[in-house]
Amino acid sequence: METNAISLQEKIQKLIDQYTLDKKKLDDLEEQNTNLREENSQLMAQIANMNNANSGSASQVKELEEQVKALETKYSELQQAISGFEDIATDAIAKIDSVFPDLDANKK
Repeated sequence: METNAISLQEKIQKLIDQYTLDKKKLDDLEEQNTNLREENSQLMAQIANMNNANSGSASQVKELEEQVKALETKYSELQQAISGFEDIATDAIAKIDSVFPDLDANKK
């Protein structure tokens, strides 16, 4: 009977030891879980900040693209105006040449 009691006591001690180890592991895992949740929250906040920054950048890019298009349109209009001035200048030179004799020809 004593051996049964000793055997039972040993089994109870093993269960207590196992419970103590499991409890320590559980505490460690809970602490690790808490740390991982905090890291996850920080990462989610960083992702949200990056998304906000990217959407701001996207709108800035769109604004700049619109400005480039407007500048290209103005450039095209200026080129057309200059071309028109060149045509007027060429016509004016031709009329002046027809009204006045060629001075270089008279010098020869």
